[in-house]
Order: sequence, then C-alpha cells, then structure tokens
Amino acid sequence: MKTDMGDGRKIVIATFGSLGDLNPYVALAHALKRIGFLPVLATSAFYRDWIESEGLGFAAVRPDIDALAERLGLDMGGLADRVAREDGFMFRELIFPYLRQSFEDVAAASEGAAAVVAHSLCFSAKLAAERLSLPLFDGVVSPLFLLSAYDPPLGARSRFVAEPRSAVALAYNKAMAFALTHFLAWQGRPIARLRRELGLPLRRGRDLLTGGPTAQATLGLLSPLLAPPQPDHPADLFIAGHTFHDRFTDAAEGLPDALAAFLAAGEPPIIVTLGSFVVRGRAEFYRAAGEAAQRLSRRAVLLVADEEREALAAGLPPQLFVAGHVRHSLIFPRAAAIVHHGGSGTCGQALRAGRPQLVVPVFGDQDDNAARVERLGVGRLLPYERCSAESLERELGALLADERHAGRAGEAAARIGGEDGAAAAAAIIAARIGCAAIAVEA
Repeated sequence: MKTDMGDGRKIVIATFGSLGDLNPYVALAHALKRIGFLPVLATSAFYRDWIESEGLGFAAVRPDIDALAERLGLDMGGLADRVAREDGFMFRELIFPYLRQSFEDVAAASEGAAAVVAHSLCFSAKLAAERLSLPLFDGVVSPLFLLSAYDPPLGARSRFVAEPRSAVALAYNKAMAFALTHFLAWQGRPIARLRRELGLPLRRGRDLLTGGPTAQATLGLLSPLLAPPQPDHPADLFIAGHTFHDRFTDAAEGLPDALAAFLAAGEPPIIVTLGSFVVRGRAEFYRAAGEAAQRLSRRAVLLVADEEREALAAGLPPQLFVAGHVRHSLIFPRAAAIVHHGGSGTCGQALRAGRPQLVVPVFGDQDDNAARVERLGVGRLLPYERCSAESLERELGALLADERHAGRAGEAAARIGGEDGAAAAAAIIAARIGCAAIAVEA
C-alpha cells in the first residue's frame, strides 16, 4: 500500500519495540481501517512482511532491529539481556542515536497524513507531527507511563508509597513524580537538541517527552482494571481499554496439531511463556519451570524461542510439552495457570483467559504490571532473579491451592472481555480530527 495518500484518510502509526509494543497498534490500525481510514504502520523494517500480510500500509523507520544487532555485535537474545540488565541501555543505544534518522523516516511517511499516532517511546514521531503541523495522538500501552501519584509505579524497585493514604504520603509521591519526570526529561537532552535543530519551540519536563500541547489526546490502549482513572491523570487521557490482537507471522486460527493433541490428552496444563523479546537464552528458567510442574504432579506447556525448541525438548518426560511461538489467545484459555513475564500484552491476554497467573517480571514495566496483577487478586509475583525449581514450585502450589485467585480471575475476565480498546481509540481519533466514520473505499 502506498504511503503518500493526500485525501485526509491516511493515519501514520509509529511504534518501536517487541510484539507487545506492536500488537496494540496493529489492532488500532485494523480498527481505523474498518471505519474508512488508511493506516500506515511506521516501524522497523524487521516487521515489514508481517504488517503487509495483515493488509496494512507499512513504512520502514530506522533503526532496523537486525542492523542494531549487527552494530552492537549482539543477537536478539543479547539485546534483550542488555536491556534487562542495564538501566538506560535502550535509550542510550537503541533510541537516541537514531532520533534524526527516525524523524526523517516518520516525516516522509507522514506527508499527506491526517494525523500521527506515536507510541510513548517514539519521540521522533512526535517531533515529525509537530514539524508538519499534524494532529498528534500519544499512545500508551503500560500503566507505568501514566505516572500517577495516587496510583504510583509499583514493584520492588519503586521509591513511591504504593498506597498513599495520607496527605503526607500523597505529597511525597507528587514530589517523586515531579522529580522523576524532570530527571527523564534531563536524560532526554538528545530530544531537546533535535528540537532546536528543527526550529521547534522549547519544551520542558513532561511536555518534552509526550509532545505537550501539540497532542490531541493521550490514548491508553490498556484496561482500566490495571490503570483505573486517577485525579492527576492528564486531562487529555482516554483509557480506551485493552486490545487483543496477537497474530504474528502465522495466521493460523487453531493450535498446532501436536499441541492440540497434548492438551486433549489430560488435565489443563501450566502454560509458561516469556513473551517474544526476553525469551531467548532462558533455558535454565524453562527447565526450572518444568521441574516445578513435575514436583506438583502437573502437566506443563513451555513456550520457548523457536530456535531453542529442539534442544529444550530433548529428553523431557511426557507430561511436559515444548512449543515455539503460539498465539496466547489460543492457548491461555486452555491453561490451569499461566506463568509469564508481565508484558502488558501478555497480562491482558491472561486476564481475558480468566486463569490464575504467576508473574515473573524481568525488566522495565513488567515489575509494575506484575504488582498490579497481584493487587487485583488474580495472581502472585515472583521476581525472575529469584526463580528456581523450588521457588516456582512453592509459588505455583500456593497459586493453585487458593481458589480465590481463580474466582477473581474469572471476574476480571468478564470485565476485560468486553473491552475493545482499538475501536474506542479509533473513534476518538476520528472525532478529534473532525472526521465521522467514513465509508471504506471499494
């Protein structure tokens, strides 16, 4: 599909990262297409074939994931490990060195567009929208990026008061949020430099990171179950609800035959996944999870990196099954419990499946997501670095023994199952740029 449409129907959607950062925007693109827009996904060339197979427009935006890996001398597993271990690595090595190139690519793709939607980390896309005087929509897929003093970041590393019940605690959280925002803006000096080079006005603090007054709205493509509205949320924030698109390179609507046969042959298993990014090089974790399941006399399905599947499957007992990439929407409802890393997309799919969760966060927003799952009462939290066969056995045993987790998981599923964040966000975009739903071109 061409990306130079000038009839007011093209919407450029810029995103960056793993499948958890892409799938919500692919869902949004489909929702926009259904009401007559021409969405164009602007992201790494690594995803071109997938996006085009979805019948969506595509524009390549530097850096390409393969080029990043080559420049840094790392494979995808190595990249994931560095992001997980080193604070600031993603910004220092993966985003800021490419701001100018990314800006040029998004700006070229946005010629003739009616609006730009930018993932919260796509700073270059926000600059492109402002430079071209296009309506901007700032997209958020994780509660962490909403940074509320009333509902602050959670998890072991957070310096916030988790439940600010007093005026003093709330004042402390507000001060912490202000300091953190301005610290992040200070780290974002490359954004400020590029703004000056482009002749754009000075922005400070949160405005530097989000697009400030040029943004038409902040679109929260996440469930209010995980991020309830708060008094200090931005006035332009619209929490649209979760999106559930999870098709990647295969369009199969059913499970692989061997996996379907395994599921049919016994009780629902424990499903174990580390998503699409941090999954590589985690053989010891998967072996520990398999051993924990055996100790509990439970069956388990281990969703591992495709290239590591054969090695991990060697010599396993029949109550364990190793699979590669499997759509979560197809397998999670078949689980007795779900062990996962706490990515925002995986959390949403697990909530919709209505199964108890054990979340083992690895990095970034996953600690916060895990704590929110635990707060809902639908699961338990075990930091990845503390995972062993013994600790996984203990936590999974407690999870499965407490029927309250299953009951609350069922209640959460009934609520989140009615959400369609993509359709709701598409309607907001159409309204804000002055377009009613328009007929799809024949």
